[in-house]
Amino acid sequence: MRNREPTAQEGFEPYGEYAAAPGAQQPASSQDAGLRSQAQKRRRTSLMFKLLVLLTCLCIMLIVLQETVFRLQAVYVVGNETRTPQEVAAASGLVRGRSIFSITREEVEASLSRDHTLIFEDMQIQYPNTVYLYVRERTPAAVMSWLGILYLLDDEGMVMSQISADQAPQDMPEVTGLRLTDVVVGRVLSSTSQDQLQAYREIMLELYEQMYLTQVSQINLADPDSLFLETREGITVHLGDRSHMQAKICAMRTYMSYFRQLGENSGLLDVTKPEDAKFQPDS
Repeated sequence: MRNREPTAQEGFEPYGEYAAAPGAQQPASSQDAGLRSQAQKRRRTSLMFKLLVLLTCLCIMLIVLQETVFRLQAVYVVGNETRTPQEVAAASGLVRGRSIFSITREEVEASLSRDHTLIFEDMQIQYPNTVYLYVRERTPAAVMSWLGILYLLDDEGMVMSQISADQAPQDMPEVTGLRLTDVVVGRVLSSTSQDQLQAYREIMLELYEQMYLTQVSQINLADPDSLFLETREGITVHLGDRSHMQAKICAMRTYMSYFRQLGENSGLLDVTKPEDAKFQPDS
């Protein structure tokens, strides 16, 4: 009789209560699992401690840098003419040694606005310790009389100073016809007519841009819809309203150059339509 080979089931020999297939991984004991859990906790604790130490060192380094490196050391002023850089920097509130991170554009602009002779233009912070400050100085551009007192104005209507009659400049136009409620040095004119102030600014801007300010002796703003200039030659110029002011001033300059050649020194020049200006000489 041929010997029969044992089947797979018959060849299986159990070990203990349970049997495991050959090559199967044996389950870890509870003691080994506990040891691994403790090791993982120690690693996490060590990592958190290292991170805490690193963050502490970074904070200390930042504090040291802020207290030593990021402190204002230099302010460069651009645009000043008569005021010294030190005066402008002092007016801006930028003090040497101040934390560079505490400096804001809004604060510097507010500080400079308290000085009516300066206009804040821009500010640039160059880390770690330098500020570039861009300003523009207000300069007197016209003279005005109110309640028997003479005042100097800039080209935006800011009251620059009060002067006496013998201090009145001869190369500035006199502004007349303004309906004012108050005049205070260091403040913009207070008027019942904003149209008058806007017309003043636009006329002054064009006279300045076209380098003709010193050639005008008077600016009459009594009627914003019918503005007048008086040239130093004695010619009255009718501007009409404040529209197309650039073209009107340009037309006035062109005609005044022609009148000088003719020796004309009186009359009315109407540039309300600058492309079709008309001149009426005095009879």
